[in-house]
Formats: sequence, structure tokens, C-alpha cells
Amino acid sequence: MTGGAWLCLLAPLAGTILILLGGSWLPRVAAAWIATTSCFVAFGGAVWAFFSLRSQEGHHGEITTAWTWLQSGSFKVGLELLVDPLSAMMMLIVSGVGGLIVLYSIGYMDGDDEERRYFAYIAFFVFSMLLLVEGGNLLMLLVGWGLVGLSSYLLIGFWHERPSAVRAAKKAFVMNAFGDATMALAFFILITHTNSLSFGALDAHLSSTQANLVALGLLGGAVAKSAQIPLQTWLPDAMEGPTPVSALIHAATMVTAGVYLIARTHAIFEQARTIELIAAGTGALTLVVAGLIALVQTDIKRVIAYSTMSQIGYMFLGAGVGGYANGMFHLMTHAFFKALLFMGAGLAIHALAGEQDIRNMRGLGRVMPFTKWCFLAGALALVGVPPFAGFFSKDPIIASTLNIGWYGYIFYACGIAGAFLTGLYTFRLWFLVFPGEPSAFVREHYHDHHGREGAWTMLVPVGVLGVLATVGGWIQWPPLWTPITHWLAPVAPTLAVAEVSSTQEYVTSAVTVLVGVAGIALAWAVYSERRLAVPAAPFWRRLFENKFYFDWLYDRVFYTPSAWLATALRREFEEPVVLQTGPDLGDSTLATGSLVRRIQTGLLRTYVLFLAAGAAGVVLAFLIAK
Repeated sequence: MTGGAWLCLLAPLAGTILILLGGSWLPRVAAAWIATTSCFVAFGGAVWAFFSLRSQEGHHGEITTAWTWLQSGSFKVGLELLVDPLSAMMMLIVSGVGGLIVLYSIGYMDGDDEERRYFAYIAFFVFSMLLLVEGGNLLMLLVGWGLVGLSSYLLIGFWHERPSAVRAAKKAFVMNAFGDATMALAFFILITHTNSLSFGALDAHLSSTQANLVALGLLGGAVAKSAQIPLQTWLPDAMEGPTPVSALIHAATMVTAGVYLIARTHAIFEQARTIELIAAGTGALTLVVAGLIALVQTDIKRVIAYSTMSQIGYMFLGAGVGGYANGMFHLMTHAFFKALLFMGAGLAIHALAGEQDIRNMRGLGRVMPFTKWCFLAGALALVGVPPFAGFFSKDPIIASTLNIGWYGYIFYACGIAGAFLTGLYTFRLWFLVFPGEPSAFVREHYHDHHGREGAWTMLVPVGVLGVLATVGGWIQWPPLWTPITHWLAPVAPTLAVAEVSSTQEYVTSAVTVLVGVAGIALAWAVYSERRLAVPAAPFWRRLFENKFYFDWLYDRVFYTPSAWLATALRREFEEPVVLQTGPDLGDSTLATGSLVRRIQTGLLRTYVLFLAAGAAGVVLAFLIAK
């Protein structure tokens, strides 16, 4: 079990090191295959750990310690890995889907001047996420958490010659640094009151204030990493990175970390139930807001990015009400269809010489039928149409809100509204891009890859994910069979308040599917058949296009005052004091040095004269003092 965990963790790190040591003499294709092989070796280690854990009675897991990392008095933290049902599930998702994305990158990044650097970064990204989910204590989790943020900064800004990419990378780093800081503060509180950073410390009895502060700090980290309101503005800009990076951030790593964190630390959230419900409310609000913004986006990657924000909102909602298994199951199915959607979009972008505006892509399905049908499978899974994967995982989350109180009905309404919006914006995208005759832009710019829609390294992962998005949800179908809920029960048991009846499950599924199909039908009527016109609604369009003015607000509240203060300090202090004092000090030092140099004659009589004068001065001082 632990051997598989170490293999899973260290294989991508070894790949990164080999590429770095190889340097410029390493062929580009060799760097690509080293990174890809390392990720699939990691997946093999995850499978090894999973089956070893499955054969263990009780599935409680095991901690393996390499050495004691930090020790101060009785406080001790080891370099530990934890293999339990939750970490094993995440290991499979991260390494499996991540490996497919890295394989896809071989074709997508072919010919880029910095391929070696790209594959070193992306293997390191997979390693960082695996460290986060395998870490055996909160400090190891925090290290992985920070390294994931660093990796995203490096990959979002990979094309650093583009100013927009550099800005997007800095924005993501700053937003995530804020969440890292709140998590670190929460850990300091835990150390103060429990003298430990083990996961077991979360079960310790804390006062209401202490539990709320720790849970709030953890929630801050989760909200930043998973791009939930109010720290969501970095995620759409992260599309400046290569498309496989977008797939990795949205499907297998990064934004899923917040959901994992809530499930892993559920003990402290259950002590601070109000904070846990705030997490659920944050998810409910985000899934609606993101769905509305997606309605007016014209960049194919940004539409999918806002769908990620919305779907992570569902996961927060599920975990926040206490249905941890529901949230984690949706995390898994979402990894399948969201990676599929991004990689399908990548095939289209690659074939159209980098074009990302969906208004120029009409009729693309005529020349790219494989991409069209695979993208359709991902779109149906995203909406939650049976029998595709999203249907099995999203509906239980919505149903789990029915028994938690009056606010549960608000969450329920948000979930239903989100399903309608998902159908509308997803198939707005699909109807604008794939059906019909190819547009003039498509006919002019489309180019195939030796008669295929892309390199085989791109087509194979898309096909595999198309199958998983179609049938992957059958693993669990509440209330008929619930193997994932049972699998996670030893480490993240579902709260009684989040358990629902069969009737509630069936009714919710029926309502959710109906409103999702209604959204699809409306998209068909507006964007395919043109039977309905898009409402003008200038106020709402401006509101959605400006993303509810979050960026404007942050600019006015944080950036503008900071820039004004920096300018004032430069004008009033740096230039007249620092910059002017520097030359003055330098000139005075040179003048003093020149004087001392003239005194140093090298003649003995001069030195004797100064010695006598000094002695006379000392005698005179004593005489005056008396």
C-alpha cells in the first residue's frame, strides 16, 4: 500500500528532475515522453495502493513516515504520506486524468520553442497535487497546496512573452496566496491549542470561537484555490495558458483541491457547522453567478472555465451540507467530462490556427466529426442528461439540501436554476460551433493533421475521456447502489441530515433533467433555429459581460489605493530622501576619504607630530576637567 503511494508521488518528480538535468541536449520528444511516462507510472502506483487498501479489512488506511521533518519540544511533524479511501480516490483521479492530459500535450505543444520547460512544469504540477492529496498531516498538505499555486503560476504564464499571460499568472498567484495565508493562520491556531498538525488534531475539542476561526481559515484557502466567490476572478484569466494546462487545472488538479480540503478536514467543519453552511452557500451562489456570466462569453475556453466555477459550486454545496461522498463523486465525474470539453476545444483551436471566438467557428462539426461527437458527450454529461456521467453525480447533491432547514430550499432552488443555466450556456456553445455549414472562417483556416483531426496523442485521450464521460457515472446511482459512499464512509461519512429518501432522489432527478433539457431546448430555439431572438436587456448584458463588476470593485478597493500610495511615497519620500540621500552620502564619503588619503604621507615625522598632538589634547582635556 505505502509502496504504491511513494511510487505514485515520486514518479512525476523524477520525471521533472530528469527533464531539468537533460537540459537543451534532451530531445523535445524525449522530454514529452518522460513526463507522460512518469504520470502513467504514478497511475500504476495509485492502482497498486488502491487494491492494497481494498484488500485491507475496514479500509482505514495507513500512514508511512520517511523521517521526522520538524521538531521543537513536543511539537513534531514528519514527512508522512497517508493512504486511505479519500487519498486513494484522489490519487487515481489526479494521476489517471493527469496522465491523459500530459499525453494530449505531446501533440498540442508539438513545435513550441519551450516544450522541455512545459513538460517539466506539467510533471511538477502533477507531483504537487499528489503531494497535496497524499500528505499525511496538515503541514504536508500545506506544502502541496503552495506548490500547486506555484505550478499554476508557471503554467498560466508559460507564454511569458504575452503581457496578458503574465498578468493572469500574477493574478492567480496573488489570489491563491491570500488563501494560503488564511490556511496558515488556521494552522497556527491549531498548534497553539493542540500542539499538533496531524489530521487527528482536528478531532480535538475546541471552543466554539477556536473551531470557527480554524474552519474559516480553511474555508478561505478552499475558496481561493477552487475559485469560488469572492476569490473567483483569477480563473477565467487563467485561460491564457496552453489549453492542456486549462484542462489540468480544471479537471484533475488545482480547483478540485478546495473540495478535497473540506472533505479531509470535515471534523473541524462539523464543529463549526455555521462555517460549513457558509461554504455550501458560497457554492450555491457561485454556481448561479458563474452560469449567468457564461451566457455572454464568446471565448470557447472561457465558457468552459465558467462552467468549472459552476460545477465546483455544486461540489461545495454537496460537501457543505455534509454529503462529502456526493461532492467527491461529482469531483470524479467532473474530471472526466471537463477534461474532455477542454481537450475537445483544444482540438478545435489547434485546427483553426489558435482561434477561440465561437462566433467564427460555426459548422466546425462538418470537418471535425470525431471532435463534434466527443464534445457532445461531454456537454450532455455537464448538463446531467442520463445516462451520461453528470446525471448520476449532480442530482444527489441537489437532493441532499432538502432536509437541512429553510435555507436548504434556497440551496435547492439555486441547484435547479444552475441546471437550467448549464443546459442553456453549454448548448449555446455547441449550437454556435458544431452544426451547420462551415463558416467562411472555418473554410479558410481549418487544417487537418495528415488527414486526421489531430495527432493520435490528442485523439486517443479525447476518445478515452469520451467513454468515461458517457459511462463513468454508473459507478454510483443513489439510492440503488452507493459504492463510493461506502468506500469513503471510514474517513468522510455522510451526515444524517444530508441523507435523503428514495422519493426525494427520484423527484429531484426528474426535475433537474427536465430543466436541463429545457435549457437545451431554449438554446436550440435561439442559437440553432433562430426562432427566438436574444433579449437585448442592455443592463443585464453589461452586468454579465463585466462579470458582476468584481474585477472593477477589486481594482477600486485594492489596486487604485495601493498604486496611489506607492506613487505618493515615491514622489514624497523615495525621490527627495532615498534617491537624494544616496548621492549625498556617497559624495561625503569620497570627500572624507580624500582628506584621510592626504594625511597618509608615509613620513615618520608626520605621524609623530599627530601622535604628540593627540597626547597633548588628552592632557589638556584632563586639566580642564579638574
